[in-house]
Amino acid sequence: MVTLQYNRIPMGTLREHSVSYESYLQDFTSIVEGKSEKTFYDSPYWLDYTRANYERMQRFGSRFRLNKKLYNLLICIEQKLTMYCITEPWCGDAAFALPVLECFAEVNPGLIELRIIYRDTSPEIMNNHLTNGAKAIPKVLITDDAESVLWTWGPRPSTLQNLVKDWLSKGATKEEKLKKTTQWYLKDQGETIQKDWIEGIQSLK
Repeated sequence: MVTLQYNRIPMGTLREHSVSYESYLQDFTSIVEGKSEKTFYDSPYWLDYTRANYERMQRFGSRFRLNKKLYNLLICIEQKLTMYCITEPWCGDAAFALPVLECFAEVNPGLIELRIIYRDTSPEIMNNHLTNGAKAIPKVLITDDAESVLWTWGPRPSTLQNLVKDWLSKGATKEEKLKKTTQWYLKDQGETIQKDWIEGIQSLK
């Protein structure tokens, strides 16, 4: 879901609290292999869930195809844009969003960059970008070269966000929501995220 936002965070704050996507993947891999020192993943439940996310991310990324309209918009971008994604490896929605965002960055690597901010170690940034008062992730901040936030996206594609609200209002359990959400992502194949990004890029003109 796209939210237009024109505000200034002290320059350097986001980059200082972020890591490259490559570093994030290395950290993710160490967790999956049981080599991480993060005590959160001592929980068998969260470790298994995070391993499942890793597999989802790999499969979804290999199947994703960028549509022509968004490709043309991305390749024509002439200003520096950084996508700061606030997330954690255990986040199910991020498993589907991150490979799509990285694909966007690869179209115009000199000007578009994806960086990761860990939610649980950067609470001050997360608290400035809540969704209806909740620390919902992934939350993506799209900034210019001066780190002015141009628009935000998340925690889900616009259509899915509305569906999740409807499911929960009808009493869906956590497990039911997860199942339906995963099915939606697999059917959508990243098309709605692309529509959201087209809206965001066109808002800059």
